[in-house]
Amino acid sequence: MNCPECGEENNNDAKFCKNCGSELEPVETTTTTPIRDKNRIIIIALIAAVIILAVGVIFAGGFLKGNVPLESMDFEIFKMDVPKGSEFVETQTIPNYGFGGFIALKNGGKYSTEVNTLMISTITGSTPPSQVRLDRTEGDIKVFKDKDGSDSYFIEKQINDYEFTLIGSDDKTMIKMLNSIKITDEHKLASQSSQQTASSSATSSTPSSSTPSSISILGGSFSTGSAEEDKTYARINVGTSHAGEDVIVQILYSRDGNSLNNGNMVPASVHSDGYLEIASADAYHYYPDHATIKIYDSNSKLLTTQSVSLNPTSGTQTF
Repeated sequence: MNCPECGEENNNDAKFCKNCGSELEPVETTTTTPIRDKNRIIIIALIAAVIILAVGVIFAGGFLKGNVPLESMDFEIFKMDVPKGSEFVETQTIPNYGFGGFIALKNGGKYSTEVNTLMISTITGSTPPSQVRLDRTEGDIKVFKDKDGSDSYFIEKQINDYEFTLIGSDDKTMIKMLNSIKITDEHKLASQSSQQTASSSATSSTPSSSTPSSISILGGSFSTGSAEEDKTYARINVGTSHAGEDVIVQILYSRDGNSLNNGNMVPASVHSDGYLEIASADAYHYYPDHATIKIYDSNSKLLTTQSVSLNPTSGTQTF
């Protein structure tokens, strides 16, 4: 640096001029270290942002779904790829009484959350539960999702005369399962349905002494619980004169004009006190405010029907 007094050139770190002795201002030197540290911080932040974005894309795209290992399982009337270790146990069967049959199986295996329930039906005109909404369609598969925002799906596919439905949280796996179905028996819904149908056909020409020719609903009650898993129970009084008689009962529940169930046809016998006792197949998300009772004989002939208005609350209500 040059002295500001005499102009003599001095070293950059000199404190006094070597010529005139004047005090000198030291020259500040620059360093690249702060710049390097700043660049490193920016790079780390960019890497973190990319990682966060990638994780978000993976979860938003459902990358973790659809990776459940599958294996083939034989269900007598069809074969389907199911999650490894699945244990499907029959929970309900409605025989084919001329209007279609129904069977439900619950999975108690390792992936029971991903795939919880399998249902097969030949009942025409059935509709999905009112608590689900159509999310999308993929070819001939309809994907419904729970209206309450939970990660629960109701997925169905029609194959010939059969409607297959799966319920669970892994929509991608369930779609794979439905697309893997191969029908192996075109003539029966399940062995129980086939046997019941044959029995009904054999007795259709000769009325059974336990089958009523006429019946009336004299009253009864409906009971609903306060927990989400509680079913709705109906006690229907048809009189002690019909004790021991076999009938088929259908109860359609609704709330604000929206159907809560499909109205399964349930075989039942009149108890000695003259009552029929029928439990709903599932619990409902909403209390029903209306019920329609239909009673058929064992040959599917409608005997009587009655509509009942209900208060949409928990407890027992008589009519």
